[in-house]
Amino acid sequence: MPTSPQRTFIVDCPDCKAKVAAIECGMARLSGGVNEEGEECYGAALAVGKCPACHCLIAAEARQTGIEGYDAREDEWGDFVRVYPKPPKTFLSKKLPSYVMHSLSEADKAMQANANDAACVMLGRALEGVCRDRLTPGPSAAVTPSGSPPPKRPMMPGEGIRKLKDQGLIDDRLLDWSQHLQAFRNQAAHATDVTISREDAEDLQSFAYAIIEYIYDLTDRYNEFKVRMAKRKKK
Repeated sequence: MPTSPQRTFIVDCPDCKAKVAAIECGMARLSGGVNEEGEECYGAALAVGKCPACHCLIAAEARQTGIEGYDAREDEWGDFVRVYPKPPKTFLSKKLPSYVMHSLSEADKAMQANANDAACVMLGRALEGVCRDRLTPGPSAAVTPSGSPPPKRPMMPGEGIRKLKDQGLIDDRLLDWSQHLQAFRNQAAHATDVTISREDAEDLQSFAYAIIEYIYDLTDRYNEFKVRMAKRKKK
């Protein structure tokens, strides 16, 4: 009697550092639809499996991108993104611009595809966006369709990094990390013989996360802490 083929899903394995066809061990799917008011509700899918090479246990999530009969001929789903182990980085601050998050997301996608040079370009782009957001006057403009920073905010990354330090927004160590990130970004963005390894790209991603978390999340939390302490003193 023939056996049914194993079901798989494509996902990035953190141990193999590559896209693999993970062997599916379980799947939960919630399909979306359109309610009585005509509002769309896109679904999600959660897959659990293991890498066929290293047997690492993996959980991944996919989001529905199209609803049959509403905006697509049939239900459409995006790629699976690993949520365990090592889920994508999230930030708490509501002040983090969407164009910075877009660059970080694109960098993560590039790394999952082992496109390390492209990842470094996007990480540098995220750092450039941080400089423009924190150092140029005026309210943040709406994100462009490409996810790029608003054009009204000219700021060269090298100059921006130095100003972040001068204004006390980053310390000496974060300045050093920023300069390394910018140097690798310049190498990746131009025609050179230098190739960026996965290990280097992962370190640069960690540097970018630390810089952004320090400038946005920790600053917000510290300000909230000071407000809370001031209220306690008044009581």
